[in-house]
Amino acid sequence: MCGVAGFACRATAKGDRGVLRSMADAIAHRGPDDEGYFEAQSRSGTYKVGLAHRRLSIIDLDTGHQPIGNEDGSVQIVFNGEIYNFQPLREELIARGHIFKTNSDTETIVHAYEDYGTSCVNRLRGMFAFAIWDANRERLFIARDRFGKKPLFLRREGEQLHFASEIKALLAADNANIEVNIGSIRDYLLYRYVPAPQTLIRGIEKLPPGSFAVWQAGNLHVERYYAPPDLKPLGRSSVPDEPVGEFLDKLDDAVACRMISDVPFGAFLSGGIDSSAVVALMARHSQLPVKTFSVGFAESQYSELEYARTIAEQFETEHCELTISQDHIMDELPGLVRFRDAPVAEPSDIPIYLLSKEARKTVKMVLTGEGSDEVLGGYPKHVFERYVRAYQVIPGVVRSGLIEPITRALPYRFRRAKTAISTMGVASDRERMARWFGALSLR
Repeated sequence: MCGVAGFACRATAKGDRGVLRSMADAIAHRGPDDEGYFEAQSRSGTYKVGLAHRRLSIIDLDTGHQPIGNEDGSVQIVFNGEIYNFQPLREELIARGHIFKTNSDTETIVHAYEDYGTSCVNRLRGMFAFAIWDANRERLFIARDRFGKKPLFLRREGEQLHFASEIKALLAADNANIEVNIGSIRDYLLYRYVPAPQTLIRGIEKLPPGSFAVWQAGNLHVERYYAPPDLKPLGRSSVPDEPVGEFLDKLDDAVACRMISDVPFGAFLSGGIDSSAVVALMARHSQLPVKTFSVGFAESQYSELEYARTIAEQFETEHCELTISQDHIMDELPGLVRFRDAPVAEPSDIPIYLLSKEARKTVKMVLTGEGSDEVLGGYPKHVFERYVRAYQVIPGVVRSGLIEPITRALPYRFRRAKTAISTMGVASDRERMARWFGALSLR
């Protein structure tokens, strides 16, 4: 995890090394290993640009300092993320005449931009958020990966643009009054997050996943370059002959390419199917025992450490366990709110944060099973959301006085049913709150 920040504005506007440093300092936790800055005026002298970077070193530890430029320095980049196909892409670019000064995946983006312009994002396989200053075209090119794994926020006022990996860096650059976006509160209560491009703060927006932005001559243009394939109907002819085997091949390739690193790495292991599969494939590709990390709770009925321990023993990993209590959760909540720049909607964020602190003692990078439920439909509770409207028809006194108390009294082994009923109730409450906030925002 690294951090990027910067600005583009009129040459006469506020913006200098002091602003860049303030923005970078606000996200220093994202990159404790190194920092770098770049400032320039456009060749016309009308505009100026500043780039800042905080680095967590993963690949090319010695020469991967950022910002990184092309051969003549006319293209400069700050980058957060990893490009998994950077090695074959690098060879392709060398064959096209580019000269590399480093072994980093970052420099690959620079030369890909030189050859392919804004279309370079279509050739990148990875997770990324980056900003490129192109002195020849006098434009700032900002891009985010296809599914938005890496964050990127924008704040524009007139011809001036600020960008950063976290909202707090934008606030460090601008002393303007902070106003809550009432409409986004409605979305937050309904979805437990605010869909892009909005945020909870008025005037600050997210660059949407699968999108890039071009700032030039004071104007900002945002364009979507990728849409998930599930938006398009798939015919039967697209189904492979061996779908299970092909899926496993793709999963194996995805794990292997994420293990390219110049620093120690490991895996978060919950004992579930997702993380267990990742650890199994890591063990296949690693000559050393995989380092695994698991978190559990002091209340044994809610802890899954036993399952994780079974997988760790099967694949002979170097296993580390962390047990936390409800006191840990309450103690760490304020810090998590600060890191998120928003309320913490997902309780599991806190155990994962504490596990990350523990893992950081021995590794700098981990693989996880996160995201598989979204791709594979692994959340049974969402099946019940189709019944929300019917559930709302039941009188509130019956729901709150009979159904919900009975549901809460069920043993833990009925947790899926408990979650389903809870989800329907929460969805009902969210719809009511959303309507209320929607009415409030229209006043």
